Amino acid sequence: MVGPLARRVAAALGNSEQAGFTLLLVIVSVAAIAAEAIQLEGIIGAFLAGIAVNHAVRSSNAKVKLEFLGNSIFIPAFFIVTGFLIDLRMLGQSLTTDLPLVLSIVGTLVVGKWAAAELSGRGFGFGATDRLLMTSLTLPQVAATLAAALVGYEAVNAAGEQLLDGRMLNAVLVLVVVTAVLGPVLTQRALTRLRGRANPDSPEHSPPVTLTTRA
Repeated sequence: MVGPLARRVAAALGNSEQAGFTLLLVIVSVAAIAAEAIQLEGIIGAFLAGIAVNHAVRSSNAKVKLEFLGNSIFIPAFFIVTGFLIDLRMLGQSLTTDLPLVLSIVGTLVVGKWAAAELSGRGFGFGATDRLLMTSLTLPQVAATLAAALVGYEAVNAAGEQLLDGRMLNAVLVLVVVTAVLGPVLTQRALTRLRGRANPDSPEHSPPVTLTTRA
């Protein structure tokens, strides 16, 4: 409901950048107040506000600058606040005593993403490089994964027990770090192969020339 209403307000205000920024602040404020009023997790309210903003400024002239503002301020602030929730002592314990749990979670996700890309890619007749690119692009687990983990960590049942304990939260944080690094690395490798396939005669992909001399 907020998204269509915000789009109408944006159309009424025009495509000026000042109106876009003002609308952004209003949407974020309204979403924060509404989330607090219904006792919704703050991170869920932030996601809902982001969806509403995307619907509202989709055709606005201020879209590029709003994306820059979000990427340079809001997203780093989200990760900084999340970082303060990390218990380094428990994180170190997760990497030692709970290493099988961490490896099982990370391994299951990586294998699952790879299997999904392989099955769908082969079904559509994609090559190995294309399937690798599909895997790498779907591999990183960052914002949504952190949101779900934090909601489960902060939620408690009637007995006062957390839905996700600190061990599981730290395992998810390790998953986020590993996939956030592994995904771009594999993407770069796949893109290098695609560029080589598209330009087989380019100098950087040409086979080395061996010079021989006659006696």
